[in-house]
Amino acid sequence: MKRTLWVFLLFAALAWAADFKPAKILDVRDASEVGANTVTDSSEGVSGAPKFVPAMLSRCQITVALDGVSYTAVYPVNNHLRLADLNVGDFIPTRIEGNKMVIKALDGKEIKAKIDASETQKPPANKK
Repeated sequence: MKRTLWVFLLFAALAWAADFKPAKILDVRDASEVGANTVTDSSEGVSGAPKFVPAMLSRCQITVALDGVSYTAVYPVNNHLRLADLNVGDFIPTRIEGNKMVIKALDGKEIKAKIDASETQKPPANKK
């Protein structure tokens, strides 16, 4: 009975670890946006006219190659994912879930984003 349990746990651990595959980072770009939020000053109990306050949305666009396909997605830049941690040519654990790309940050946090573009990669030409 114990042996069956250990075999089951071993296969479960292998299946869980097999979800992520190493994907090569092809491109990393800053995709930050400047937006506007509306704010109303109600400090005196009177609702004033709304004002527009600039807001910065820090994001990065990541393109990876996985199983012969390149995928591009835009991720939020935060404590788990920093632009400085991503270098072209490095490998990052990646999983595709339908139209979402999930990457594992350096601290182990799984971050999910919608796939913006996907393209089949051509095999490299052989030089003679």
